[in-house]
Amino acid sequence: MLKNIKSYCKIFVSLYLINLLQITPIFAEETELPVRIKDLVEVRGVRSNPLSGMGLIVGLQGTGDSKSSIATNRAAAAVMNRLGITVTPEEVITKNVAVVVVTAELPPFARIGDKIDIRISSMGDSTSLEGGTLLLTSLSGVDSQVYATAQGSISQGTSMAGNEGGAGQPAKSTTPKTVSLAMSGVVEKEFFSTFINNNNIELSLKNADFTTASRVAKALNDYFGEFIADPINSGLISIKIPKTVTRNNPSFNPVTFMSLLEQIKVTPDSKALVVINERTGTIISGQNVIIEPVAISHGRLEIQVGKKSNKVSELPASTTVGELVRALNTLGAGPKDVVSILQTLESAKALRAQLKLM
Repeated sequence: MLKNIKSYCKIFVSLYLINLLQITPIFAEETELPVRIKDLVEVRGVRSNPLSGMGLIVGLQGTGDSKSSIATNRAAAAVMNRLGITVTPEEVITKNVAVVVVTAELPPFARIGDKIDIRISSMGDSTSLEGGTLLLTSLSGVDSQVYATAQGSISQGTSMAGNEGGAGQPAKSTTPKTVSLAMSGVVEKEFFSTFINNNNIELSLKNADFTTASRVAKALNDYFGEFIADPINSGLISIKIPKTVTRNNPSFNPVTFMSLLEQIKVTPDSKALVVINERTGTIISGQNVIIEPVAISHGRLEIQVGKKSNKVSELPASTTVGELVRALNTLGAGPKDVVSILQTLESAKALRAQLKLM
């Protein structure tokens, strides 16, 4: 008899734990940890620049654009004319040719000759880009100047044995119409950029916040022992090169200064936010989220927050979303129940946080 009771208890505990694992949401840590300034800000002037260009892929096995693609016919004719063969667009057979758009990101401080990744996307009605070769393509910036060129072969390792993998079956390409090629672009022109302007450096917070901006400025001023950082607004901090690190000092090195600056740690502040994924029932809540005194009744579930009562479950005042959801889980609430309750709490102004649905 005792053995059966123990077995029953083990089964009950296991089922209870499984239920919690299925519907328990994710919550932030109770205490905020300091973060490097490097991970909180972007340095003005240190950014990548998008490049794009129109190219032509040749050598396809009948999977190129059809004859009805006027852009492909004209592009193929233009290439052949440049190579010394005079043809008209109507004379070009395009089943082995496809017109594409080539895009890339020019990294900050990229030098002439550096290799960059490119991305190729079909423009016409080609069925596959597999096995083709991208002809030399110029990549321009928003100022219409050419900063890089790209070319290369496209191969995604398509099976030679077909769908079933059997010998003798015809090959069938499953390559998508967008392909990424690593290190197939070459930088031809440098994009001038600098992060020091009039002896000042500007930091832009990735998540604009007045408190975080003030904390970053204070941490920098304390570290260098003088007033060098001035928060302009919630997202911008202006930094003046300190007197101990100037161009008149032989030891001055802007890279070394930025390295010191980036490693300083600051505890960022954050807004009270609850993120809900309705499809999966996932709930992510920050530590600053609290619930005002309120009575909750949802079906057979009843919870009282912040007041004495004889309800099924009671929670103290200033209850967090984490504590509320744990109580709901204990009472058997599912993900959809929890999401519905949180949405209703926000409508009743009892949830002191912003609710974001995904």
